[in-house]
Amino acid sequence: MVMPGASIGASLSTKEALVIAAERLFARHGIDGVSIRQILQEAGVANNSAVQYHFESKAGLVRAIVDHRAPYLDERRRLLWAQAPAGDLRAGVEAHFLPLVELAELAESHYMTFLEQLALRPTAEDPFEQIPADVRSRYHDYEQRIGALIPSVPEPVRTRRLLHASSLSLHVCAARERARQRADEQVPLAVHVNELLDLLIGVLTAEVSAKTRAALANTQGARGRR
Repeated sequence: MVMPGASIGASLSTKEALVIAAERLFARHGIDGVSIRQILQEAGVANNSAVQYHFESKAGLVRAIVDHRAPYLDERRRLLWAQAPAGDLRAGVEAHFLPLVELAELAESHYMTFLEQLALRPTAEDPFEQIPADVRSRYHDYEQRIGALIPSVPEPVRTRRLLHASSLSLHVCAARERARQRADEQVPLAVHVNELLDLLIGVLTAEVSAKTRAALANTQGARGRR
């Protein structure tokens, strides 16, 4: 596993160099806007068959980028959840989302923008289905853990809010990641983290209005009459 802050200039294997180069190029130009040849050039790899040898295809390389970052995120989340007081929504939200914020702060990371590009990729397949099954299972773990902390929010509103919170975090972190790469002036990290947590908790716990409840009831009634 490559440590999250590793750069192509470090002593990396060919496989590791390709993963880091692909993450950067996919983030900048989109997954379908980058050729295998460009990835090889970015990684400084002369063997034209290297991507096929190590990953079989571009899809395999996309999966490898996710696998490259997953151990860091999994371990950090495990530690934060272990420290989170039971029933504390803010601590739970922080345990899940803070590792993403931290990753976006790393000098060589383009991961959040890469994920954004993956989610926006124009395919006939649901973007969520493009993500490896084990990563999708981690999302379901997030749904269960955080969902259990907002029992007052009825279904299906709760499920949609969890998805909106995840999407909001992705776009906020990707925007900061890009701003860091441009060397734009940014608010201090502590302010960024706490403002993001405020936003996420607001999304998750906002009152379900009478109009929303009525619209849900009408929708459910219409389905029942079919």
